[in-house]
Amino acid sequence: MADRVITADDVVRAGACADGVRKRLRRLASSGCVLAAAVPIDQALSVVPADERSYVLAAINDGNGNGDGDGDGYGNGYGNGNGYGDGNGNGNGYG
Repeated sequence: MADRVITADDVVRAGACADGVRKRLRRLASSGCVLAAAVPIDQALSVVPADERSYVLAAINDGNGNGDGDGDGYGNGYGNGNGYGDGNGNGNGYG
């Protein structure tokens, strides 16, 4: 993933709240962590708390999603279908 870059706009288009992204960037800047307009995905993931990483991952369209299952491997899933670029992936569900 180190070769690919991501922007705040990518994260917003993937479903994150624009105000939330702006606040996160301001908090990072006030702590001395100033990011370029586009940063490597690994760097973005390293500065985002674990409970917010799903937005970054959705922005890179890595195939992860949420789903409801019955314990036998069957169930209905949902996920963010918006994105761009090439790639295939299988989602991991929980429920």
